[in-house]
Amino acid sequence: MDWKYLFTSFQGRINRKPFWLALIALTVISMVAFGVVSAIFGTFTPTGDAGSYSMNFSPIGWVFMAVLYIALLWAGLAIGVKRLHDRNRSGWFYLLMLVPILNIWMFVEIYFLRGTVGTNRYGDDPLAGQ
Repeated sequence: MDWKYLFTSFQGRINRKPFWLALIALTVISMVAFGVVSAIFGTFTPTGDAGSYSMNFSPIGWVFMAVLYIALLWAGLAIGVKRLHDRNRSGWFYLLMLVPILNIWMFVEIYFLRGTVGTNRYGDDPLAGQ
């Protein structure tokens, strides 16, 4: 699996297995990366309640968090769009995830339904020949 293509390109198709593997990898990467940035640039400040703290970041910490967030958002969108392409849908359908009720349909479509059998307008069937 070409990880660079998977996380950066909005072209082509991926089926459910690489989608789920990429999603799991992206989740682990984000947890580790946000944890590292928080450990390096964050400080805990007591809030006044017993045992309660808030996380504060230095200005450079906020910059690192913003860059990290944008990179992870891009990667998540890239795998989601490729998954929509596998269903023969435009990447713009991803915007339906922002619409209540319709987002349930989109969730099922992206995460669970099989892609188009054979070649579609976005490329060859990733399962062809398997």
